[in-house]
Amino acid sequence: MRRIPLSIRVSIVLVLSSSVAAFAAPRLSRELAKKRISHLVDSNLPLDAIEIRRLTPQGDSETVAETTVTLAFQFAKNDKGFWTVEAVRLGDLDWLNMTELLAAIYHGNPPVMVTSSTPVSATSLTPADKFHTNPSDFEKQRRAMVELGASPLIPDAIEIRRVIAQSGTRAIVESTVTMGFRFRRQAKDWIVAAARLGDHEWVETKDVLATLNEGRRRDTVARMEKLAKAIDDYRIKNGAPPAARDIVELNDILHPTYISELVRVDGWGQPIEYGATGPAFRLTSKGPDGRWGTPDDVIVQH
Repeated sequence: MRRIPLSIRVSIVLVLSSSVAAFAAPRLSRELAKKRISHLVDSNLPLDAIEIRRLTPQGDSETVAETTVTLAFQFAKNDKGFWTVEAVRLGDLDWLNMTELLAAIYHGNPPVMVTSSTPVSATSLTPADKFHTNPSDFEKQRRAMVELGASPLIPDAIEIRRVIAQSGTRAIVESTVTMGFRFRRQAKDWIVAAARLGDHEWVETKDVLATLNEGRRRDTVARMEKLAKAIDDYRIKNGAPPAARDIVELNDILHPTYISELVRVDGWGQPIEYGATGPAFRLTSKGPDGRWGTPDDVIVQH
């Protein structure tokens, strides 16, 4: 049997290698990782709010991205004097209840934070702080950050960066969250398959999405029922539902006489559809898929 010359064998190997590389998906880049994280749970996070600290390949089809994500958090002081995270805002979405979000991340069993019998605010001030009767704005901000960030009820993965607004019992702050994202290659693209908060266990993103969507569905029903009650009150007084062409016009008619707040969008940030025929009316949400006339639509009709 004739031996194939070395030069020809090398050429064959190079051709085969280049062919395989041409059909294989490219390695996960920082830019692509940012885009996929940005659109996770339809949040549309600004790209500059996501910092990719490290990409670690896990074989050919998985990569772990260690990140720092800047988010807005809503804090509330509980009856023991501790500041706790009440809600988080992802990108351009409305506030998400933190308890609901943690339940989604931890399959209904969020980690228990270590507590203390003494509020942090009573122990965090230094002697200089106590005698600083007229602190500067910078000092007030620093003191507020120390008090908020040192609370034992705040997950370790959250770091307070800037206090945006604060009262005695509520605060909105800019914070960074340490998160990991596990990317999985499918065909020629990369998807976020799992996520974790800090160094906690990985959770499949499909499970988080399912739980969040259920919470948003409940929120949507509550909003639509509130709107329906206002329409009912209007109908009792005027003999028919409002003759409105859309949800904006409906709110203009109902607010503030029949409803104290504007209700225009569902839990996914999409406009609610309104329609009336004779004495009956119907409110419809597109649901999580964002399309009319599909099984996940949310409907309230009277």
